[in-house]
Amino acid sequence: MELTEAIQSRRSVGRVKQDPVPKELIERILQSAVHAPNHRITEPWTFHVFTGRGRGELARARAETARLQAEAEGEDEEMAAGRVSRERKKAFRAPVVIAVICTAGRDEVETLENYAACAAAVQNMQLTAHALGLASMWRTGAMAYHDYMREFFGLGEDDTIVAFLYIGYPDMGERPRRRRPASEKTVWHEG
Repeated sequence: MELTEAIQSRRSVGRVKQDPVPKELIERILQSAVHAPNHRITEPWTFHVFTGRGRGELARARAETARLQAEAEGEDEEMAAGRVSRERKKAFRAPVVIAVICTAGRDEVETLENYAACAAAVQNMQLTAHALGLASMWRTGAMAYHDYMREFFGLGEDDTIVAFLYIGYPDMGERPRRRRPASEKTVWHEG
């Protein structure tokens, strides 16, 4: 697939088949990530890949995080049980879930640059998955910032979860994506 076509045709796909994705394809996706630009070659990324029954580890962490969130928000038992169940199921919405972790930098500027590098790595992963005929969906949400989830992944104080990337074979048709033209978002400074 030609690069510009891949960029313009890639979509976030929320429904994927549960068919296993060959490990070789997952490795190609991961390899594309490490070629993202990163200032001073900090290589700030770490990847946690959950497949098959391994997704159960993530499901348990999501469920416990949801339970703690519900408790902190004073939800009644029935509402909390629903929240826990929904979060547990999210670990199984795709045959592959990759958590992309960003290591903090030596200072605030490097930490910001590391996060940007990890976001670029996720984009590389999504484009590679798309080129391989796979679908992907990038998610985070409050779950990614909760102390329990941070502990589950063993994050340092300023480390962050940049993405939960869900990957599988698409199980829905393509939908057109609306984007405003770049000309509407561009300010030219010319001499």
